[in-house]
Parts: sequence; C-alpha cells; structure tokens
Amino acid sequence: MKKSLLAVAVLGAFLGGNTFAAEAETGYIGVKGGWSHVMGHQARWADTVDRKTSNDFDAGLYAGYNFADFLGVEAGYDYLGKFANKGISEGKALNDYYVHGAELALVPSYPITKSSDIFLKVGALFATVKDDAYNHSSFNTAPLLGAGTRIGLGDDFTLRLEYLYAHKIVDSVSKFGYAPNLQNVNLGLEWKFGGAAPAPVVAPAPKAPETVVVNETISLDAETLFDFGSANLSSNGKNRIAAETQKIRDNDLKDVSIRVEGHTDRIGSDKYNMNLSKKRAESVVEEFIANGVDQSVISAEGYGKTRPVTGTACDNIKNRKKLIECLAPDRRVEVKFNGVKQIIETK
Repeated sequence: MKKSLLAVAVLGAFLGGNTFAAEAETGYIGVKGGWSHVMGHQARWADTVDRKTSNDFDAGLYAGYNFADFLGVEAGYDYLGKFANKGISEGKALNDYYVHGAELALVPSYPITKSSDIFLKVGALFATVKDDAYNHSSFNTAPLLGAGTRIGLGDDFTLRLEYLYAHKIVDSVSKFGYAPNLQNVNLGLEWKFGGAAPAPVVAPAPKAPETVVVNETISLDAETLFDFGSANLSSNGKNRIAAETQKIRDNDLKDVSIRVEGHTDRIGSDKYNMNLSKKRAESVVEEFIANGVDQSVISAEGYGKTRPVTGTACDNIKNRKKLIECLAPDRRVEVKFNGVKQIIETK
C-alpha cells in the first residue's frame, strides 16, 4: 500500500512542471529514516520456516555527488531493521535476524518545480544478514531500484522522500531457510555543498515615472477682476489671481508656460477694445508675477472684440443696459497654462 502511495505521489510530482534541476558539480550528505518490510512468495521460505515479523524501522547515512544537473552518484550505509521468523532450519530454532548494508547507485533526476525534482536510483545493496540462530552472517549483492522526490529548503538543505527495493538480500534459501526481498520508504534531510556561487541579485532598474502633458484654460469674468471700462485690478480681482496662482502651483507642473488673453465685448471702437484687452491681460500678468510666477514663463495678449463667445444671442437687444448685461461673457480674461505633470503610482 505504501509503495503504491509513493508511486502516485512521484507521478503527480512529475506531471506538475519542469523548471528545476539538481545543480551540477555539487555534493551532498544526508540522514534518513523510515520503514522497512521483508517480502517474497512462500518459496523464499523453507517448508519448515514461516515469517513472524516482517516490518521494522530503519535509518541510514548517505552522500552523493552530481556530475551534471540530471545525473549523480550516491553511496550510503543503512541499518534496515530487525525481523523474525519461526520454525526450524537445519535443526536450528529460528527467531530474530538483522539486516544492514551499504548501497551504491546512479541517481538520474528530472525537475518538477523551481525547488523540487524527482529521481531514480539504480544500483546495488551490499546486504549483510545476521541470524541469531547461526554463528555467521550472510553477505550478498542485491540489485537495488528506487524512486523519490526532493524539495529544496532554502539554498543549502533538501527534504527527501524515497522508496527502495532490493531483490534477494540472502541469495539462497539454503543458507538460513529464507531468502526475502526487502523494500523501504524513507524520509531524509540532506545538506548541499559546492557548486557555483549564486548569481548576485540585480535589482530591477527603477521604472521611469510616467508623465502627462497638462493643457488647461481658466476663464475669468472681467466683472470679477475689473471695474467696467478699467484695466486696474480690483481687490476682488487680486484675490482671484492669488487663488488661481495657487491652483497652478498645486498641479506641480514642470516646463510651465502661461498665456493670459484679454477679451472685450463689441461695444466701442476696435482700437479702444484692443487696447483695453491688452492692458487687462498685462495687469493680470503683473499680478501673477507679484504672486511668485516666474516672468519668463508668462505672457500677455489682447484680442479686443475679435473673439466673442455670445455669438448672435444679443443681436436683437436695443436697450444699452440689457445689452451690456447680455455681452458680459465676452468681457473676460482667459488664463491658458500647460506643463508636464509626473504621475506617481500608489499601491
């Protein structure tokens, strides 16, 4: 059952991905422990012998070296457990026997994730079996097959799960009255050493800040800034310019350019309106400068009555007072500013 579960786990890991491999020219040492089981059909036991205890705990030490990122060699020494038989063999009453030995195997591997792989083991177990009923031990070279998975625990340590199968740890039933196979499942912890030093972690270059070009027009009602027909800013007008200066500062723009344009209504001559619009624009510019705007980035222009916004809405009004009221939107100062704004991302 445990053998089947391990096979399923290894297969599932194999299907999970393929981005990790053991590092070439590295060595490792480890310790492991787990469960051992002797097995085999009844012919592996003499007619007068039967199994009494088939399971025990095991433990071992091992070391290995990776020639390449897909192939290594491994050697180890294992205490594989104490087992027991019952019955008579060659006139001796059988009971406990002990299994230990050295193993040597090639270890091909295949990556499954960035921190884990699966591996096979193909080699030999040089098994020693000591039976309490006899005065000697049996030595045998048993073919060894295995499979497992390894999971990295940081840069230096690895957790390992493996299944091993050794065929006929005693080569002949005639020696002790039994010649079982052996299998075990182990969990191990290994320490890796050697290999190339890890590549230095290079911090990614800082991302250039994103920018956006800001173009905005602020239209200021002339009645808010000036008395009728005047180019001198009123107290309310100065307060309004101070507020608009702060708004422009709040945009935190680079490469700022400000253009102030004066406009009038159609009442009066072209020359009068052109001069009035120009003087009003210049008054606004002077106030911006007084509030800290660099004079090199701001300019004034007057357009007189050439750019009305009322269109034909006031054409049929004959009463002068009502006409002045209707044409109020034409009497304005437009502050057009542009610049580059840096976008700061927030997480």
